[in-house]
Amino acid sequence: MDNKSSAGEQITGIFSPERRSILLIFISTFFFWAAIYFYAPVLPVYAESLGANLTTVGIIGAAYALPQLLFRIPIGIWSDSLGRRKPLVIGGIIMVFLGALGLWISPNPWSLSVFRGLVGVGSASWVAFTIYAVSFYPENSTTQAVGILNFIMSAALTITTALGGLVADTWGEKTAFLTAAILAIVALVFVLFARENRMPKTQSLSREGFKQVTRRPLLIVVSIMAILLFFAEFMSVWGFVPVYAARIGASDTELGILTMLASGVSMVGSLVVAPMIKRWGNIFTLVLGSIILGLSLLAVPFIHNMPLLDSVQMLNGLGWGMLLTQLMALSIHNTATQQRATTMGFFQATYAIGMLMGPLVSGFLADTFGLAVIFYFSAAICLLVIGMAYLPVLPRRQS
Repeated sequence: MDNKSSAGEQITGIFSPERRSILLIFISTFFFWAAIYFYAPVLPVYAESLGANLTTVGIIGAAYALPQLLFRIPIGIWSDSLGRRKPLVIGGIIMVFLGALGLWISPNPWSLSVFRGLVGVGSASWVAFTIYAVSFYPENSTTQAVGILNFIMSAALTITTALGGLVADTWGEKTAFLTAAILAIVALVFVLFARENRMPKTQSLSREGFKQVTRRPLLIVVSIMAILLFFAEFMSVWGFVPVYAARIGASDTELGILTMLASGVSMVGSLVVAPMIKRWGNIFTLVLGSIILGLSLLAVPFIHNMPLLDSVQMLNGLGWGMLLTQLMALSIHNTATQQRATTMGFFQATYAIGMLMGPLVSGFLADTFGLAVIFYFSAAICLLVIGMAYLPVLPRRQS
């Protein structure tokens, strides 16, 4: 009888409302990022086919980043004041859906930039998404929770970017945009059935309170590091690596595979970073991730065949997965629960500066000096991150 009771309790625990909700949020996370990046490998090439030069391709990339810079802090503050995350998550998914539909019907590069910007508005809700998922975990498991989220995000990018390239090759690039809209609907359906751990409503954060949150030295340092890393990544992998690959003969399917491999290995980076920090500490882990990322960027201009470029992008994914997970966890290290969305909003809005400036600067550099300069510049940025890893404000280990 006791054994039956124990088994029943275990089954109840496995299928408890909280566990079901975590699962639903994770599934929704997968389809959310799938909808955002399904067409990403072919978007720069598709923009060129509509008449865009490299500067305009950079502007389209920046259009995705600008709303995240503008809206992530307000979304974080609003979420903390409401004591809720779910409504903002739902609103974000709807924006991603509308943006994908707009890309599907876009007749020129400038309308692509408008609707990619609308997708960026939806992506800004990742602030609420992150804290929504983390709220189901104890504070000492934050890095683990963020690692799982980033693993799922990378899994979405891995599977859907490969499929997106294949769909574009088979039925045309426009079909990839329509498919992304359908994926957004699936994400919405799953999150609607997830419960929420509501917090008491609080007064909107005062200007002085916001300053206290954003003046934390650790948050400032990891945010600057994130700006640099997103600047480098959006100059290259999510900007001009696909353009470079197309110029050495890659098809749409091969562009999808290229992005798939980078995203797939970043899943590994997302999961191994927590045990690495526990064993070797923050500094070693940050430096290692930055070296891997920097070398993978530096190598690109010297590669003239797709198998080797695929291999190098896998290294890029490993370094990126490690660094992104670690910096996200550090951004809310020792932060009060009622201020976590605001803190995460500040962190994500700040790194959106890198997402915005990377494509803009790289488009100008590519048109002026050639594609190779982008990759040299991106690799040099990783050296700055290595130097910042030794600043004393960084905790040697995370709880």
